Amino acid sequence: MRSYRFARRSFLAGIGGAFGLKILLRNMERAEAMGEVIPPRFLMLHWPVGTIKYNFKPSGSGTNYTTSPILQPFEDAGLREDMIVLYGLSQESNMGFRWPGGGGHEGGTPLTTTGASSPGTRQNGGEGDDSAAGGPSWDQILLNHVPDLKQSGTGYINTICDARVDSLETSTQCLSYAYDRQSIPSVNPGGNITENVPLLPLLNPIQSYMNLFGSFMPGGNTDGNNEAVVRALVARKSVLDFSLAELDELRTLSPASQVDKIDQHAAAIRAVEGQLSDQIAEGGVLECMVPVEPDADLGGKTGSRFDYESFEVTEADQDMHEAVGMAHAAIILAAFSCDLIRVGTFQWSPGTNHVSFAGLNPNNPSAIYMHHPLSHQLGTGDVMSSRPSGQRGDYVDFLTNVQIWYNEKTAQVINLFKNTMLADGSSMLDHTIMPFVTEVSQTGHFPRDPMPAMIFGGKALGMQGGQYLDFESNLRPWNDFWVTIAQAYLKTNDPMPVFAEEVFVKDGVSPIEGLWVPV
Repeated sequence: MRSYRFARRSFLAGIGGAFGLKILLRNMERAEAMGEVIPPRFLMLHWPVGTIKYNFKPSGSGTNYTTSPILQPFEDAGLREDMIVLYGLSQESNMGFRWPGGGGHEGGTPLTTTGASSPGTRQNGGEGDDSAAGGPSWDQILLNHVPDLKQSGTGYINTICDARVDSLETSTQCLSYAYDRQSIPSVNPGGNITENVPLLPLLNPIQSYMNLFGSFMPGGNTDGNNEAVVRALVARKSVLDFSLAELDELRTLSPASQVDKIDQHAAAIRAVEGQLSDQIAEGGVLECMVPVEPDADLGGKTGSRFDYESFEVTEADQDMHEAVGMAHAAIILAAFSCDLIRVGTFQWSPGTNHVSFAGLNPNNPSAIYMHHPLSHQLGTGDVMSSRPSGQRGDYVDFLTNVQIWYNEKTAQVINLFKNTMLADGSSMLDHTIMPFVTEVSQTGHFPRDPMPAMIFGGKALGMQGGQYLDFESNLRPWNDFWVTIAQAYLKTNDPMPVFAEEVFVKDGVSPIEGLWVPV
C-alpha cells in the first residue's frame, strides 16, 4: 500500500505537466495564507530623448487640466482616469546626484531608474561617458521589499525593442540594476569603481517568450492554430482528470491536518476543469494562455554608430519597432496573467538610439530621420519655450511627432492590460502600476531639470489617476516619484523607514501628496 508521502509525490509529479496548474495551486495556498486574492504587478516603461516642454505640458492643474499635443494619445485611448502626469521633478538642482563624466542620456538613464548617484563611467572601448549605476533600480528595490511582488525563480523580466547606441553604451540600454556589485575599470574618475550589476534586457521577443514560456506548455506551443489550442486544452484536461484521481487516493491516505488542503486543491482543479470544458466546447482559450510563439526573425536591431550629422537615412524602422514592442508587451501580459512573474521593465529604445522614422516631418513627409542623432541639431532653447522658425522648427515638429508616436504605441500596450479582466471584475491595469519615465528633461539634453514623468494604473492599489501636477516653479526631488509609487505597494503613507538601508538619494525626499490613498 502506498504511503501518504509517496502518493503526494506522485500527485505533484502529475500536475507538473498541467498547464499552469502547479502555479495555480501554489498561488492559491499563498493567497489563502496572505488573505489576498489578486496580487499586484509592476511594469516600468521608458521612452527615449526627453520631451518638448511647450508641447508636453498640459494647461490647468489637478483633475481640471486640458491635455497637450504630446499627451493627447493617452486621452484618445481612454486612459485619462488611469494616468498621473508630473512635470518639474529634479535630478540636479536640489537632488544631490553625482554623475562624474556621465553623458546626458548615459548619466540620466541609471539615475532615473535607480535614484542613486553614479560612482563614475566605465571603460567600454567607446566614449568615456558611459555611467555606471550606484544602486539597485527601483524594480529591484520594490521586488526586494514587497513580498506580494515576489515569485519563484527570477521573478521579473527586462525587455527592449531596439538596442542600437552611439558608442557602445551599457547605461542607455539598461533600466534594471541588481543589488549585486562588481568592480570595473573606469574612465572617470580612473582606476576601478564599484557598480551595481546591469540586468541587461532581452532584445528579441523570442528570447522573452522562451525565457517565460519555453517549458510551460505540454507538447510545445500552439503556433496560433485553433485546432492545436483545443488539443492542448484536451491534454490539460486529461492531466487534471488524472490529478483528481490522484487526489482522491491521496485523501484516503492523508493525515487529518491535510484533508482541508487536499479538498481545496480538488476544488481548484475542478474549477479549472470546468473552464477547460467550456473552452473546449467553444474552441477558445483561457485567460492564462501561452501566447503565440513570436517569429524568430522578429527582433530589434543592435550595434553602435557614432555619427550625429548623418541623421537622414533611406530606411524607416517604425513598423518593425512597433511589432517588436507589441510582441514583448503581449508576452509580459501573458506572464502576468499566468502569474509567472509580477515585475518587469519595457524600454522602447536607448536615449542614444538610432531608430528611424518616416513621415513625421510635416513639412517634408518623405524625409526619414534617425531620432537621437537629429536631436543633436537642437539646443535647449528650441524645445523649452516656443517653436523656432525655419528648419529648426521642422526638426522640433519631427521630435514632437516621434514622442506622439511612442505615446500612441504605449497607449496600445497599456490598454492590453486595461482590457484584461480579472475574476473580481477589475482589470490587470488596476493591479499594475506602470511608471513611464525618460532619461533627460528635454531633447536638447541639458540641463536635467525639470523632468517629466507619468504613472499609469494601480487603481486597486490606491493610485489616484486623472491628475496633472506641475512643480516647475518649486522643483521636487526625483525620488519623490518613486517613493510615491512605493506607498501603494507598502500600504503606508511613509515608506521611507522601509528604505533605511537603501542607497538612493534621500535628501528632502517624501511622497507627493494626493496621488495615493489607502485601500
